[in-house]
Amino acid sequence: MLINWQDLIAEINFKHKQCQDDPMNAMAFAYSLGQLLLETKALFSPTEWQSWLKKNCNFSESCAETYLQIAKNWPSFRTQLDAYRKVDLSAMENIPQMPLISSQSKDSFEENMQTEVKQIIPLLNNTENFPTSFPDASESENARIINFYLPGKVVPKARPRVTTNGTYLPPRYRAWRNQAEVEIYRQVSELNLEVDLPIKRAAISISFCGKHRTNSDLDNLAGACLDALTLNGAGVLQDDRLSCIPKLTIEYIPNVKETGVQIKIEILPVR
Repeated sequence: MLINWQDLIAEINFKHKQCQDDPMNAMAFAYSLGQLLLETKALFSPTEWQSWLKKNCNFSESCAETYLQIAKNWPSFRTQLDAYRKVDLSAMENIPQMPLISSQSKDSFEENMQTEVKQIIPLLNNTENFPTSFPDASESENARIINFYLPGKVVPKARPRVTTNGTYLPPRYRAWRNQAEVEIYRQVSELNLEVDLPIKRAAISISFCGKHRTNSDLDNLAGACLDALTLNGAGVLQDDRLSCIPKLTIEYIPNVKETGVQIKIEILPVR
């Protein structure tokens, strides 16, 4: 089993911290974290899972169960462990001997767990805490056009940072990607699509509306949106190569009240 356990554990704890630090966007991180935990849990027996969770994660088993329930109640179009199946750091039987990330002390563990769960659970039934969006599919016979709307400013695509401890994406960009992907998941679940995902060939139109950073490179802004849509993101598009996206149109519309990005996907026949 080729799993980069060090990066996986770091990502799990990062997303948990974001849930605590940013309650308004906690759903995005909670859903993505729940997906990772669902797939990771499947690799262990119940006893091994409890032990692994306690040794490596900075939250309680009860809090982990909350994340799992959030993920189970949302649609999913891809697996997330694939990103960590690159380096064989240890065989499964040697997992207890791998480097561990310190968990919270036992004295504060249960006290913080109650706070953690209370921060996340209300978001399941509180739509005011999640950005309003306007998904749409064309009413043509085969729904050949799909429209997405992602509210808020787009964070430009960032280059991976290489350090002695590994390669990672800047936290601000990772936060935006997580939120954008969950919003796309949500909108896809509301559409009565008659097409199979991922889409293998499409013409894409991206409209940046409102108060985006005008000094941002246009290709990085568009790249962030495309990454959120491809198999490394929400899984709507096969990839962002020319063979998949032969036509890409980008525009900036500053004089509108709400800031966001409109994405129009016109499905093309595969050649």
